[in-house]
Order: sequence, then structure tokens, then C-alpha cells
Amino acid sequence: MLTGRQVTSGQEDIETVMAILDASGKRALAMFERIDKRRVREKSPGDFVSDADQALERALCKQLALAFPGDGLTGEEFGGSPTGTYWTIDPIDGTSNFLSGLPLWCISIARMKGDLPQLGGIHAPALGLTAAGGPGLGFAVRGTTFFPSKQVRPCFGVGRNANWNGTERGLLEDVIESRGFNIVSLGSCAISLLFVALGRLSGYLEVGCKGIWDCAGGIALCRANGISADFRIAEDSTVDVEAGLSTNLLSTA
Repeated sequence: MLTGRQVTSGQEDIETVMAILDASGKRALAMFERIDKRRVREKSPGDFVSDADQALERALCKQLALAFPGDGLTGEEFGGSPTGTYWTIDPIDGTSNFLSGLPLWCISIARMKGDLPQLGGIHAPALGLTAAGGPGLGFAVRGTTFFPSKQVRPCFGVGRNANWNGTERGLLEDVIESRGFNIVSLGSCAISLLFVALGRLSGYLEVGCKGIWDCAGGIALCRANGISADFRIAEDSTVDVEAGLSTNLLSTA
């Protein structure tokens, strides 16, 4: 078990990402503590957006543009141009948790080259956790410890969303449970992938994520810690993601 931070190469970019996440996290936490003041609308059944999501995405775009001039920007709320080298931004992943006063929400960003996550960062302000890193760049963590080994944990995360057929999901959950895991659904793809990257969940599976912003940061973090993480983008831009133990569940999804 490693304590604190392990950084090999890419330290400057990792530290910059950590600083951006910390600054945005303070603002997000202040908004979280005043949930009663949030302005909320429903984008689609069960899919909410608040003034906090929008304000944080604008702030993150400004900070990333200053720190990484020349990189493109695209976010969940305001879109952008996902070409070349660009940042994908999810200002609050787990908005329903956020609006319910639950601490399982986070800010997730990732630097992409095409469809490949190069550097990711996830900050969960209400949990006091921040992580940043990427394959070949290193892995930095604040607020907890992480486990570099692939030790099996009892819990396996499964996401839920309106795009994923419930019957299909149930069949895959049966497979996961038959392998001895307890299934947890945390209401945030990025938080779940963070826990996989930290060695706290044995794996995570979700079919039909709304977009690459849900999972890109977590995929980069898993790979930074030597943990398998795979994804595929559908024609409708939804994303299937699998991370952790090599269960090869996506091949049957």
C-alpha cells in the first residue's frame, strides 16, 4: 500500500490538474452546502442539470484554457470540439447525488488525443479525495491511500442509466454475482472508476453512459495505476465502459 503520492514523469501536468481540481472543488463544495439555492431543470427523465454544473464547467474551461493553451475543450453542458488534443469535462458527475445532499459526486476531467484518454483527474470534494495521472505519467492521490496491487475486493460496481436495458443489465449482474462479488451502484460513473483506480472496487461496468466525459478521467486513472480499463463509443456517442478485473463482460453486453 502506498501513502500519498507517487509521481514518475509528467509531474508538472499532474500538479496543474490537481490545482485546477482543488480550486473548482472549493467552489463546488460551497454550492453543495447551499443545495436549497440551486436552480435545477430536468434534461430528460431522471437526468438533471443545475446552475452549479453550468458555473463549474465555465470555470473549468477558463482554467484549462489558461493552463493548456492550444488544447480544445468540450464539456457535458456546453459541448465543444472533440478533435485533436482536447479536454473533456464533467463538472459534476453524480448530479442526482449532489442535489440529494449525498457525498458521492465529483468533478472529472481528462486530456484526450482523439478517443484516447492521456491524463485524467477526479476530485470528490465532499469526500476529500483527489487523484490525477495517466499511463506513463504517474499517479498522484490526496486524501487517502491507494493500492498498487490487483487484490480482489468484495465489491464490484455497476452503473445504471436509461440507455441500458434492465433485462440485459440484470443478466450481467447475475454473472458478476456468480463470481462471488457484491454489486454496488454509486450513482456516478467517475466516482466508481476512481474507486477502481484506488483499488477499492474490484471492477466497474456500465453500458450506455451519456458520453466520454463520464468515464475518460477514470479510465486514465485506472491505467495510471496499472489497472485494466476499456471502453467503446457507440454511433449515438454513448459509451460502454469496463474497468478492473478482466471479466470481459463487454464482449457479451
